[in-house]
Amino acid sequence: MKSVKKLVSIVLIIGLVTMLGAGCSSGTTKKESSSTGGLQKVTLQLKWLPQSQFMGYYVAKEKGYYEAEGIDLEILPGGSDIIPEQQVSNGVADIGVTWLSSLMKYQSQGWDLIDTAQIFQKSGMLLVSKASTGIVTPADLRGKKVSSWFGGNEYEIYALLEANGLNKDKDLTMVQQDYTMNQLINNDVDAASAMTYNEYGLLLESGLKESDLNKIDMNDAGVAMMEDCLFVSKDWIADNEDLYVRFLRASIKGWADACADPTAAGKTVYNVDQSVSLDHQIYMANEVKKLVEPAGFDAAKIGYIDMNAVQQTADLSLKYGLLTQKADLSTATVNPKYWEEATK
Repeated sequence: MKSVKKLVSIVLIIGLVTMLGAGCSSGTTKKESSSTGGLQKVTLQLKWLPQSQFMGYYVAKEKGYYEAEGIDLEILPGGSDIIPEQQVSNGVADIGVTWLSSLMKYQSQGWDLIDTAQIFQKSGMLLVSKASTGIVTPADLRGKKVSSWFGGNEYEIYALLEANGLNKDKDLTMVQQDYTMNQLINNDVDAASAMTYNEYGLLLESGLKESDLNKIDMNDAGVAMMEDCLFVSKDWIADNEDLYVRFLRASIKGWADACADPTAAGKTVYNVDQSVSLDHQIYMANEVKKLVEPAGFDAAKIGYIDMNAVQQTADLSLKYGLLTQKADLSTATVNPKYWEEATK
């Protein structure tokens, strides 16, 4: 009996050693898979599907700028069911693209995420109406039906309304907007949300002329909230600061090239995923350029974090309920040092 027990013990020990060996082997494989041909693997999570909104990253990848910095970049498309903040927090992605207001919401809930670069210097949000409705100023929205995608996209509209003495619950009707512009085209709503680089172009492609449309620009109205920024988790950046600086340097170079030649950038993105027409991708690229390098902006400062714009986004987010407490704007949540290092 003792010899049997001894034999069983030996078998168990051998099995345990085999399992531990397999575990070590698995760990080694994982580590090796993080580099390809001497390049370090990095994953970037987009906020939405492949489109010219993200053209700088695609151009940098196509031109080999990431490889030149020792990086093998994987770009993960977004979607309506993908939250970049969750992807980065969970380690599915290393770096994320999101709207600054959205990032602030997750930061306020205790998520250890850091804003590191602001790619869009202006808001792309518009309220668009047909000229026949007579909506020229925000005051003209009184009594009208206005649509929003909600899900965090409504706060600039709320700020616009209050800044012009309108109560969103009493003075007009807010309705859910789908991801087409059919509600406005079919006169189901009087005014609809539209991004300068996407939905406004869809209206023009539908056969409407610019003279047929009126638009209220959130930047002109003084209620703009910052949109596409780059962020990372505190844990990841603690171990990958040099890697991230190299990623930023390559990305900024790609964005500079994309803005210098939006037509070529639009073609690059179209070749990645032909989900929309080439003409629409090129239209988007030209409009995105205006947000990344607005008039009077120093093109050498792509990705610069304007703390006044960040503060305005934080103030509006708090005032209109996206945040429940004042945002922490210390370097623990907004840190430009990586961008500063990348642009030396």
